[in-house]
Amino acid sequence: MPQHGIIMKKLLVIIWLTALCFLLFSNVHAWEIPSYLRMSSGTRMWFSVLDGDLVQNDLTKLDLIQNLGIQRDRLVWEAFSSFRFDNIHVLRVRYEPYTQYDQARNDSSQTIRDLRLGYDLDFYMTPQFLFGANVDMAIVNSETQVRNVTVGGVTFNYDVRESRVVPALGVHGTFYPIVDGIALRPNLTGRINWWDYESLATWDWEVSAAVDVPLNRLWTWTVNGGYRFWHLKLKRDRDVLDMNRSGFFVETSLLF
Repeated sequence: MPQHGIIMKKLLVIIWLTALCFLLFSNVHAWEIPSYLRMSSGTRMWFSVLDGDLVQNDLTKLDLIQNLGIQRDRLVWEAFSSFRFDNIHVLRVRYEPYTQYDQARNDSSQTIRDLRLGYDLDFYMTPQFLFGANVDMAIVNSETQVRNVTVGGVTFNYDVRESRVVPALGVHGTFYPIVDGIALRPNLTGRINWWDYESLATWDWEVSAAVDVPLNRLWTWTVNGGYRFWHLKLKRDRDVLDMNRSGFFVETSLLF
């Protein structure tokens, strides 16, 4: 993991723990936020690990790590917002502006940009449980540079760039344990999306644990940490990108 990523993680953990201790005995509760209209925005740090292959037309596989020699660990920054209305409907947007896996001796690299729009329908809600269905539509831009990679006696040199719309269907759920005597509201969340049709396949799941920290009756600060796995198989003009990204993440957001 890059040194700057480790430093940022330590600083954020210290800040969050300090704030949590300060607010722990507050008399304002996170679940007093009005339910008819809620907006949330924040950022995520994802400590991603890349692996996968570039499958050629003759079925030769170029391993992204072993053959291209690129660095597999990257800190991914994401920004996100959500808008809940009429209590059960949620519109979401998430943006990963630019992540490049590089540092190969031969200048090979893999770059990802990801803009994701989503809709949640929370059709089952109780004070402790939430369950619903979701649909996502991602615009994924993948750019691969292959430089002097030799596999099976053949040397590969090419660039390929492609943007595709990636749909997905899924389900999600949240458990809210009720803890008396403190102002914080912990929760456990899981989400999974899936799609497989013709030249495009993806599945994306994550699990996380979060704490809502009330600042006042209208504003709530949320801190969240978890694990995400994202698989993408995409047929392009030159090859098939068969890629996995996984790793732990931490995020923070404000709820109004």
